[in-house]
Amino acid sequence: MYIEETIESVLSQRGNFEIEYLMVDGGSTDKTVSIIKRYQELVESGGFPIKCNKVSMSWLSEKDNGMYDALAKGFKLVTGDIISYINSDDFYLPNAFSVAVDVFDKHPEVDWITGATVGYNEKGQILDFLLPYKYKRSFIRKGIYGTILIFIQQESTLWRRGLLNDLDFNRLKQYRFAGDFYLWYTFSKSADLYIVQSCIGGFRGRPGQISQKRNEYLKEFFSIAEKKGLIDVMVACAYEAITLFTPNIVKRKLNSKLIYYDDGRWVMKKDSI
Repeated sequence: MYIEETIESVLSQRGNFEIEYLMVDGGSTDKTVSIIKRYQELVESGGFPIKCNKVSMSWLSEKDNGMYDALAKGFKLVTGDIISYINSDDFYLPNAFSVAVDVFDKHPEVDWITGATVGYNEKGQILDFLLPYKYKRSFIRKGIYGTILIFIQQESTLWRRGLLNDLDFNRLKQYRFAGDFYLWYTFSKSADLYIVQSCIGGFRGRPGQISQKRNEYLKEFFSIAEKKGLIDVMVACAYEAITLFTPNIVKRKLNSKLIYYDDGRWVMKKDSI
């Protein structure tokens, strides 16, 4: 069980912001609820060192129909300006939230960001790191990312609260495997996804995960995605061939929606012209 590492990665975030931490449990019968209660007591008693302005920690535990049913419940309850979610296997890297807050404060036109793609092993050791090149909105809706090109990594993605207004929560809770893609599909209808040159969170690979049920995932995935044509596939393959191993400095020059740190601030290509 990795839930303690997940919880501590949230509670340990440092910066000039408040954290509203809502945990939704599917009525589990293991030690999950007792662990959550222990951390909540530590936060409320001052026994856990808080490094941001404030942490409000709450939880609910009841039977649900899967993780996206639980996620829909959580999204209906949150009140914060910046939203993200993370599963109990994974964790945020230190200062992840401060990166997001700085970027959103600096760039009011940005509604949706993702960081570098990071992979962990069971010990939480980083194995993989890749800075994506671009996420084209039409390619997101056609399911190019996650089939031909790299996934949009949920554990590294945050967005402004307003994007939740476009979601159909009843539809979201029906998914068992590809609810994350439904989020990206919906968000891409109204907002560009900006890439931040930073490590925010990552995915922990281990045996027995839902994410390993590839066939079931793809069945749901393609029920959401718009149909893609041969030209889309050819362009996507060219993207992969050209950009997968392109140095980051070149990506800065080519991608106007890459946000990177330079001279004490988070900038985009347009800021440096």
